[in-house]
Amino acid sequence: MRSVLTMLFFSFLFTVQVYGQSKSVFEKTVDSLNLIGQSEKIIPYLEMQVKNHPENEVLLRLTGYQYLQIGNLVLGEQYYRKALSINPSCARCYLNIGLIYAAKSDFTEALTYLDTAVAIDPMDDRVVDARGTIYHHLKQPEKALVDHVKAIQLNPNNLQAYLNKAEVHFELEDMDASYQDYTTAKLLAQQLKVNDPAFFKRIDDALLDFCDNSKASFYYQRGVAFYNLKKFDKALEIYDAGLTKFPNNAMLLSFRGNTHLALKDFKNAALNYDHALVNKEGLMRELKRNPRFAYMSEQDIQSYYNASTASIYYNNAECKVQSDNLDEGLSAINSAITLMSNGSSFEKELYWNRRGYIYLLQHQYKLALADFDQSIQSNEKYALAYVNRAIAQVCLSEKSKQSNIIISSKLPNQPFKMNWVMKSKKDKPNLLNALGDCNKAIELDPNNGFSYYVRGQIKQLLNDVDYCSDLLKAKRMAIQVEDILLVDCLK
Repeated sequence: MRSVLTMLFFSFLFTVQVYGQSKSVFEKTVDSLNLIGQSEKIIPYLEMQVKNHPENEVLLRLTGYQYLQIGNLVLGEQYYRKALSINPSCARCYLNIGLIYAAKSDFTEALTYLDTAVAIDPMDDRVVDARGTIYHHLKQPEKALVDHVKAIQLNPNNLQAYLNKAEVHFELEDMDASYQDYTTAKLLAQQLKVNDPAFFKRIDDALLDFCDNSKASFYYQRGVAFYNLKKFDKALEIYDAGLTKFPNNAMLLSFRGNTHLALKDFKNAALNYDHALVNKEGLMRELKRNPRFAYMSEQDIQSYYNASTASIYYNNAECKVQSDNLDEGLSAINSAITLMSNGSSFEKELYWNRRGYIYLLQHQYKLALADFDQSIQSNEKYALAYVNRAIAQVCLSEKSKQSNIIISSKLPNQPFKMNWVMKSKKDKPNLLNALGDCNKAIELDPNNGFSYYVRGQIKQLLNDVDYCSDLLKAKRMAIQVEDILLVDCLK
């Protein structure tokens, strides 16, 4: 979705008015050139005027703004910085330079400039509203909401602030407040006789997306909101209502499956995922109808579809494994892996790790080891893959007994229970590699008791007298440590 947000941000950037005071002769000339359809003459005209008036702040800002209008961020920024050198208290200069950084996805630097702009002119509603948009992109919706509300208080006719506030309310799962913001913006725009089809389309698309109960999106958007608020019973209620109207809607089915999965109801979760996958082609139709994807190319929509379908297979694999259907779980995760995206935001490490987990349960340790290697290559900071790779390395020891080495514990913080028995200690290099993986896992996540549970057993195999400290620490961290492992630790 980042590409969608960036495009929306560009739209906001290039429609920001630069001036609130009466227009200068330069602005009037620019308006005239636009009216007679000669916009290509605007920048040459302004450049000529800049040569004659190199220290005119208004002219420099206007020239910078016109460069932004044609997408030239470099020259746009240069002119705003020139204006800023003449007037260090130019709040709108800081505003637009900040938005240029935002357009380049550097929201942290953008916030620095917007903070300065607000400090200079806290009564400028556009500046305050723009900072709220930056907060939104920085995943600080509460701060964003404060700024959007403040902008509306400063200027009750700031339509953009209503739209931005609606988006924040949507992110905060407050569908009703978001609906109210959109409808207020629409009514206000009609009263102000705004003639902007794109503005009204944005509102109407949003209202159709989650405010029209004749569409499946009405139900799954609200269901997701309840899910994110951990109100799972309410989420199930609205999914059930939606599926009464749209019984084969893959989106509703997959989201209801997610809710059952969160409740550890693996049987019902799997039933929903299976039903969703039978109807998975409906996901593509749903995405193409969704106005929030109107900005995306066919390729981007296909990638989003693949990622969504992969997620269903991934979750279904967990349900199958929890129900002891390892072969079905393996089939599901294989399907998920074939659909994995190459995008940097796609968490491939989880998928490789899940298949490796299944291979461990099937005692296919070489295949498991290969998948854990892949998981770590995908994300070197994914601690669980290191622990699981350590398990695979110990299990690959030639002298280890192959019966009851490893079983699924079906506990959320303890994927496996082990009771390794070695006939000899000849495979010390393998064990040392496994110990190194556990050390790395603990370095990455010192609060994961499972890592100490595994490391303690490996230390025991290596005759390390310190093994008890790890096992006892794991037990204190709510890991179920078998009594037989603690026999010599409790004396």
